[in-house]
Amino acid sequence: MNKLCVFVQGRPGLAAQELWAALDSELADLCSGPGARHIRRAAASSRIAGASVAGVAVSDYDGMLELWFAGPGRLDATASNPVWRGRLDEVLGRLTVPERAIVLGAQEVLQLDRGRGEVKLIGLARRAERFATHYEWATYWRDVHSPLAHSIPDVTRHYVRYVHNYVVGAAYGTGGATPPFDGVAEEWFASLEELAACLAEPEYVEKVRPDDAVFVDLDRSHTLITSERVVFSA
Repeated sequence: MNKLCVFVQGRPGLAAQELWAALDSELADLCSGPGARHIRRAAASSRIAGASVAGVAVSDYDGMLELWFAGPGRLDATASNPVWRGRLDEVLGRLTVPERAIVLGAQEVLQLDRGRGEVKLIGLARRAERFATHYEWATYWRDVHSPLAHSIPDVTRHYVRYVHNYVVGAAYGTGGATPPFDGVAEEWFASLEELAACLAEPEYVEKVRPDDAVFVDLDRSHTLITSERVVFSA
């Protein structure tokens, strides 16, 4: 499945409740009308106020908007459509800090699915310098890091759902053909307590967390603790 991920920071002075009420409505509107016929689903993930977990440096981004498409050609056709993109940019300019918006095309690959939890951890990842190309980095994430985490029952027992999103270079996205980020990880948990318990598992601390630092440039990446709402489904 292909998708568009849009990371947002609300306009100064706009309360979080007001921001997300408006963004949810605008996102639903973007799924109909000019240029929108290829959109199959849309969701908004907003930062949970005051949420924090030991060992997680929470980003100042307020959340992420997601739109799903049936295939890469349909994502490209919509995101590069000047009318539809103009509608998106108008929303971002009115409700968010537009220069901080990050727009990324991605290929979504489901890793584990036991339903959906109340808490979604989002990791917007930039590859570590040891990886010369996005392909090398994505291969490591898929073939080394993910199997490492999945091999530890005391870690995976806390997951409800886990998704990889591999960023694709595109003219319509932030950074164009060389986007500034390489992937978006999404991990769902039943509660904040389950998330905290997962990250505190001894084998996570001993094996998974050190490997995070091997393949992700943590200082230039972002982590958000959010709650997701589906706002459109075709």
